[in-house]
Order: sequence, then structure tokens, then C-alpha cells
Amino acid sequence: MIQRATIPTYGYANRSDGFGHRGDQWLLITAMFLTLFGLVMVYSASWLVADKHGSDLSILFKQARHLGVAVIALIVGMVIDIRRYYRWANIGIAIISLILFVQLFLGPTINNTHRWLVIGPFSVQTSEIARCLIIVLLARTVTEFPNVIRKLDRYFFVVIGVLAIPVVLTALQPDLSSAAMMVMIAGLVFYLSGIKYRYLMGLAVTAVGGTTLLIMANSYQRQRLIEFIQMWLAGERSYHLKQSLIGFGRGGIFGVGLGDGKQKMLFLPEPHTDFIYSVVGEELGLWGVLLLLFGFLYLFYRLYKICQLQTDKFSFLLCSGLSGSVILYALIHMSVTIGVVPLTGLPLPMISSGGSSLVVTMWSVGVLWNMSRRKTIDNLKITDDKVEKTYVPMTKSHYLAK
Repeated sequence: MIQRATIPTYGYANRSDGFGHRGDQWLLITAMFLTLFGLVMVYSASWLVADKHGSDLSILFKQARHLGVAVIALIVGMVIDIRRYYRWANIGIAIISLILFVQLFLGPTINNTHRWLVIGPFSVQTSEIARCLIIVLLARTVTEFPNVIRKLDRYFFVVIGVLAIPVVLTALQPDLSSAAMMVMIAGLVFYLSGIKYRYLMGLAVTAVGGTTLLIMANSYQRQRLIEFIQMWLAGERSYHLKQSLIGFGRGGIFGVGLGDGKQKMLFLPEPHTDFIYSVVGEELGLWGVLLLLFGFLYLFYRLYKICQLQTDKFSFLLCSGLSGSVILYALIHMSVTIGVVPLTGLPLPMISSGGSSLVVTMWSVGVLWNMSRRKTIDNLKITDDKVEKTYVPMTKSHYLAK
């Protein structure tokens, strides 16, 4: 019989190591620095594109409005009790799956895709919300039913089936990059939950096989993959990558100057979204690139410390999933601009233009800040035969199945 644990009870921490009851202030400072830096770079990268639509400030103003909504999302994440996410995870994933289904068939077609839900003057990329709900649901499921990851029974396949619904619907929009990120982050949460390696490898093989089939069925994605393979085998770079690398090369060590980049002038596609890191490299040079990279590395350090402070399984997995989501997006975006991975179209969190990504990222930062000031009063450690109390700091090794 499947074993069920109870919902953990949270209280306020009282620590003296910089992560006390007031929360990790450096996390907020780092996030705001990256966001304001992104606002500057969005204007620098987009003024020419925006000018074609009437005003060189139009994209900047739009991003500033997004930032206003993102600040509200940040505050929401900071004040809502984490237990609410635990309790409403099932309903949340059901609602977002229904929205994705309706959006796929009845939603507006933008750039030959159905990625956006349009509500009046607002448009939302629902895959961003779905990714966060997958993290919450998976963290809850592993906490409440720990045997799910230990036995290959019907409950395991039910969990995989429920998680696969938003992933498949996102891939069919088509938005294969976002769907792949959902799978990668779910894999991270599964790994940290202590799933048996043979199960994890089976899921990985299945995900790779499914992704390959979707790529082969989509001519646009197939061409991207072929271009990436040709780059490594024959040194033939795609147009996008050539222009990106030219930008980095022109920037050199000190850059050509903020606003003086040339690649954004109709050479580099989507300079304010998909290739904004290349614009940073051209205009601010190696020092600007390293500054931005250091900012994300420091953000990763703060998030890693917060995850270490969590003393129950749900908090640890939720913290790790949200942290991994932000950092993986940043690393993949940077890797795309230098040709390490195929073109994906993923934004650089807090830097690239785009409302959905910014709002969801800032909400994640708010939740993580909230978690930096909480500890568990009634912490549960799940073993194979019983549930027992424990009060040790939580890491992956603390609750792996024996």
C-alpha cells in the first residue's frame, strides 16, 4: 500500500548566519541588480527595432510595465504561506493543463504558434506557469507518497502521466524548448528526491526519444538540429550563430560602448530576447559578460544556501526546482549564443525582454526569499517502514531511500 505523509508545519526561523527571519536580503539585491541591468540592455538592444514601430522607447516602456507586474509577483511570492502551494498543487496543474489544451486549439496564432494566452491587452506564455506548477506538484507528490519513486507500480506511471500532460501540450504548440526545460527540471527534482537510477535513466531515454520524434516531425526544429550537427562536424555555422559570434568578437575585452553595437542593427535576429547576451558581449565586452555571469553565479550561491537551510522534503525539492529553473535557463541561453547547444529561443532570466518570463522569475525569487526565513517545526523523515521525526538540515543525502 502506498504510504502517505502529512503536510509539514512551518514557522519562522531565527538564524544569525545572514539567512535569518528577515530573509536573504542579498538574494533580493542580486535579483534587482540583474533586473535593472536587463532593463538597460533591453533598451540598448531594442531601440532600432522599436523605432520601426513609431518610438525607440516602446519596447523599453513595455518591459518597464512588465517589471511593475513582476514586482507585484515578487511580493506575492514573499508573503504567501508555502503550505498553500502544497495544498493547491493538484488543482493548479489541472487548470493549467485545461488552459493549454484550449489554447492549443482555440488560442490565437502568433508567429505560427499557440504559445500565448491573450486576455484583453495582456498576453501570457502559459508554459512558464506550467513549469512552476510541475515543480510544485512533483515536490508534493514525492513528499506525500514517498514510495512512488521506489517502486515501479501504477502510482509511478500515474504521476508520470499527469506530469506529461502539460509537457506534451506545450510541445504541440509548438514550443519544444520550453517542453524540454520542463522535462529537465522535473528530472532534477526526481534525482534530488532519491529516485532509483534505473528509473531515472528510463525516463531520460523516453524523454530523448520523444524529443527526437518531435524534432523530426517539425521542419523548423529539424533544420536547427541539422545546423548544429553541421557546425560540429563540418564547422558550418548557422546565420544566427555567425552573427552572435561576430558580436562577441567585435566587443573584445572592453566592448564598443553601451548603445554602439552594430549587430543589433538588423544583423542579429531578436537581439533584445533570444540573443541579448551577445549584445552584452559586443557593447560591454568581456568585462560585461563576466559581470553578468558572476551575477548569476552569485545568485546560484544564494539559492544553494537557501536550499541547504530547508528542513523538510517538500521545501527542499520546491527550493531546488525553482532555483534550478532560473539557473538552467540562464546557462542554456548563454550556451546558445556561443554555439554550445542548438538554438532554443529561451530568454535570459531577468535580462531578456518578455513579460511572462520576468513575472514568473520574480515570483520564484519571492518564494525562495520566503523560504530563506522559514524552518520546519514538525519535520518528517520518510523511511521504508515508518515515519519518524527529525530536525537535521535537509540535503539530498538526508532522506534517500536506504
